[in-house]
Amino acid sequence: MLLASYDQGIFQQVLWNTLQGHPFESTLSSQLSASVGQGGELPSVDYERLGQHFTPTLLLWAPLLGLIGGAALPIVQVGLITAAGLVLHRLACRQLPERTANWIGYGYFAGNALIGPTLGNFTDLCQLPLAVFALMLGVLERRRWLIATSALLIPLIREDTGVLLVAVGLWVLIRHRGRWPMALMLIIWGGGWVLICTNLLMPLFSDDNAKRFMVENFGQYLGDSANEGSSSLGVAQRIISQPLLLLQQLIDPPGQTLLYLLGHALPFLFVPLLSLDTVLLAGPCLLGLFLAQGANDPLSITIRYTLLVVPGFALGSMFWWQRRRDPVPGRRTRLAWGCCLALSLLLTISSNPHRSLSFAIPDSIHPWIYSSPLQQWRHGIAARAAVAVIPPEATAAANTPLVPLLARREVLVRFPFTTDYLDRDRTAHPVDWIAVDLDLLERYGVAFRGDWRQLRNSRRWISDHRASYAVQALSDGVVVLERHGQRRADLETALDKRLSRAMPADPRDL
Repeated sequence: MLLASYDQGIFQQVLWNTLQGHPFESTLSSQLSASVGQGGELPSVDYERLGQHFTPTLLLWAPLLGLIGGAALPIVQVGLITAAGLVLHRLACRQLPERTANWIGYGYFAGNALIGPTLGNFTDLCQLPLAVFALMLGVLERRRWLIATSALLIPLIREDTGVLLVAVGLWVLIRHRGRWPMALMLIIWGGGWVLICTNLLMPLFSDDNAKRFMVENFGQYLGDSANEGSSSLGVAQRIISQPLLLLQQLIDPPGQTLLYLLGHALPFLFVPLLSLDTVLLAGPCLLGLFLAQGANDPLSITIRYTLLVVPGFALGSMFWWQRRRDPVPGRRTRLAWGCCLALSLLLTISSNPHRSLSFAIPDSIHPWIYSSPLQQWRHGIAARAAVAVIPPEATAAANTPLVPLLARREVLVRFPFTTDYLDRDRTAHPVDWIAVDLDLLERYGVAFRGDWRQLRNSRRWISDHRASYAVQALSDGVVVLERHGQRRADLETALDKRLSRAMPADPRDL
């Protein structure tokens, strides 16, 4: 079962390098940098990811990765998301009757916006719901130590998560006016950190925030200056100076925007859409998502960005029920709420987020693509056996499904996009090992053009480099090649047969 993807490999490599004394370094992350994508450079060994995302709290999980290996990140993600739900339930029990608090908990765990990202790659944002709920618990119960700890950690999760502190500060300012000093402290600390981090700290490591992320997400506001990049302050200024474009981006596309809001509100019986608390707690993050664009659609309900919004919708629902004269849902309301929970789960399963439910849901109906649990299990075992021939310290390139299996090493790049890297002296080298899952690309390439293109490019690269790379393993379509390695006639013949198969038709032509 090879369900984890590129980001999973990035986080593993970052933490592994941290344990080796090189904090936040990652060749996988370097491959996504502006210097590689726009400048045409090779991925670098000493590239520090803090220029892309400033994530100090990520280091908390490095010892666990060193202790139990690749399983650490899924355990952390599921554990933190589950713990956040338990804290939310405790918080709701202090504000509502137990029956209503239970329904709030059901809504949290049944949300497509929560399940989708959790079933995908590990994300640093999985730390956010727990921290936000802990902060709200501290605010409502006047626990200063909990407020201080949560408020300190939230901005350190990622460079943009300080916006959640601004949201909580605004909520306190409106709902608990007598506590305005604390509200102002939260707003100043959260908003100030975002500005300091994006404009002063991140540029110390690279110019990716200005030249890549600001352009990818907000390039529509930059016009002709998009190629030069911009700071977050510059982007904010350009957005404010174009009110008509801002208004258009807030509601465009209207259908997708509405569906996104409904998807978040569905497991809570849509009541967050009626709550001012939702506007205060989720509004600032929603504003950022609505104004953004990018390769990763920020309005997709199953990707990591939804975790910025999930806490606000859950808390908005809780406070809406708290302010009702009768905070216990009646029989008909519970029936309707149960139907909403069932529908949310049904939509989640049917969407098969990140192909994580392919053992139950076909990936494609026409043409038919379905991977049974037994097939996935056997292929996963075969893949792990094949890549086991690669020495732990060797430099390697792998295509996306195999990246997480090989990420705990200093040099790993994504094949077929590159097979070279820069060492610490800025000298270029080819990697010593290549690992490619041709079977997976062949299965999915008949329906998905991205996989088809990778299959075509992978086969071309292998055919062009047979003289310098020798086959060391071939198992269930997973090919492992070594540069200047010993040649084995049986494996070379098997690879020739594999490459002689006809390419599937371009899905675009179907």
